[in-house]
Amino acid sequence: MARRGATRASDPERRPTPAVAEAPAATARLDAALVGALGVGAALSGTILYIHAQLAATSGAYTSFCNVSARVNCDAVLTSAYGMLLGVPVALWALLTYLALAALVLVRGRVRPDAQARATLLLFAIALWSLVFSVYMAAIAAFALRTLCLLCSGLYLVNVAIAVLAWRLARRTTPGGPLTTRQLALGAGVTAVALATVAGLQLRASSAAIRPLTADEIAAQQPEFYKWYASRPIVEALPADAHVRGPADAAVTIVEFSDFECGFCAKAFRDLRELEQRHGGMLKIAFHHFPLDPDCNAHVTTRIHRFACQAAIAAECAAQFDKFWEYHDRLFQNQERLGPDDLVATAVDLGIDRAAFTACLADPAAKQRVVADAAAGARLGVKSTPTLFINRRTVEGAPESGAYEWILALERRG
Repeated sequence: MARRGATRASDPERRPTPAVAEAPAATARLDAALVGALGVGAALSGTILYIHAQLAATSGAYTSFCNVSARVNCDAVLTSAYGMLLGVPVALWALLTYLALAALVLVRGRVRPDAQARATLLLFAIALWSLVFSVYMAAIAAFALRTLCLLCSGLYLVNVAIAVLAWRLARRTTPGGPLTTRQLALGAGVTAVALATVAGLQLRASSAAIRPLTADEIAAQQPEFYKWYASRPIVEALPADAHVRGPADAAVTIVEFSDFECGFCAKAFRDLRELEQRHGGMLKIAFHHFPLDPDCNAHVTTRIHRFACQAAIAAECAAQFDKFWEYHDRLFQNQERLGPDDLVATAVDLGIDRAAFTACLADPAAKQRVVADAAAGARLGVKSTPTLFINRRTVEGAPESGAYEWILALERRG
């Protein structure tokens, strides 16, 4: 006789069924986690999209909160050719993807089991594609651009989480597992073709960005840019050149007011270097200081870059040893190393005597040269960095990389 309160093996109605009771709750938790991850992704992509819009509206003069140094710089990544796909910001594609995934999460809970399985597989397929695309974009940032976008990296991590959650959901709710071998092979093939297509489109866009155009082609193909550039004010005169690179009779002279701690100034540095490599004989670059720090620039009221003044003074000291451009390049290439010890170490690495360089840093004359540059910039209306005067035409901010080719074409015609 069974004891009172015991469950007999032959009594199916009273057998404990914890797995059945827990399955809907576990699925609901996965759905909730997915919705949360999608919300974070949508917020990040929306923020990136806002920054992208500001950069486009200001032709690169806008600087986002996401810029830490030349190597950790969201704006530089977003304004590259890889920031767009089919003429649309990649961030907008990401936002639309998150919205589509959120719709699938909501739909799958309101349909029949067979339709639910198909919706779950589609959700997993899109999540997997997003993960693969994230790996591709991370590789582009690391090896092609050599620049880290913190917000973009946040999206990549979100996409990893979404893919893992979608996989777990597919395993739980799809009979026989999320994918068969045939489906896996088909999915891998489609993913490879899609990724190759995206890479080809972005490579084509990157190549087109530097293709030489005539002035008439620019006016016809880029009417907004043509109108914008033609509207840039032209200054009457520029200050005497202290630091110059390029032939004196160059067809195009670019006078730059810059800050060694400014992320967009580092982008301008890289773009101008590439421009010199392609058009060295027709280009002259003149550099002037405009540190965004009131310690050496009375024309700014807030200290934005705490190492900018010391870096500018150190560059002037390097100039005393005929090492200005080498030192200039090192500072922009290593913006995370602008502390006092770093500035001296960079000079020593370039062969400058440590004691002599340290003495120069303490000499008021070096600082006065920086102060004079900043005052000259203020007289020209410089308020932000970088500000370029291209054949005396004022360009605030760092133009998109391909725009320099258009500018050279227009200036050659002029």
